[in-house]
Amino acid sequence: MKIVWFFSLFTLTSCATLFCSSGNLHVVEEDKGNGFALYRSGWPDEELIAEYCKLGISEIMVLSGNASMMEERLKSACPTLKVVYNQAQSTDTPLDRDFLEEFDRFILKSKQAGKRVAIRCDCGSHRTGRLAAYYQMKYQGMSATEAKAVMTEKGKWMSLFSNIYEQVDALSDYIHGKNCSTKELNCVRTNTHSADGI
Repeated sequence: MKIVWFFSLFTLTSCATLFCSSGNLHVVEEDKGNGFALYRSGWPDEELIAEYCKLGISEIMVLSGNASMMEERLKSACPTLKVVYNQAQSTDTPLDRDFLEEFDRFILKSKQAGKRVAIRCDCGSHRTGRLAAYYQMKYQGMSATEAKAVMTEKGKWMSLFSNIYEQVDALSDYIHGKNCSTKELNCVRTNTHSADGI
């Protein structure tokens, strides 16, 4: 039974990686006035990392914790790209206050400096979609419904990660200073999350 379960998990993971390998690069926001831009992306190959440089992306947050496999290994494709965060987040674990505060500081510094920055995970759909939704609600004034619609449109395999939609609702509550209206397991966490380096 364990072998069948392991094989099924391996197959699903392999297929998910295969279907998520397109890069899934999108602009979340661009300020043509001062040059700031936020992009969302999935797993990059060498060509996509070179595209980051062409777009002027100077810093990236890797939400899947695997920058050593791509951004660092393929540094020659974009020598100016700096990985400022490289930790494996989980779609099962909601974001926490410490991380969100660090992300907000990263965004505000990037906006002030007119930097072009990116966030990515593997598919560019789930962990990245969740953080992009937070950004869109907090900085672009989107409602949770609107942010979830964008997350669905830009995402892949979203039906396998339905808890993320409740996490987005919880992020909206957090932004507006309200008590969490979702199941507690999807609420913004208060425990410390290491966000060193942002």
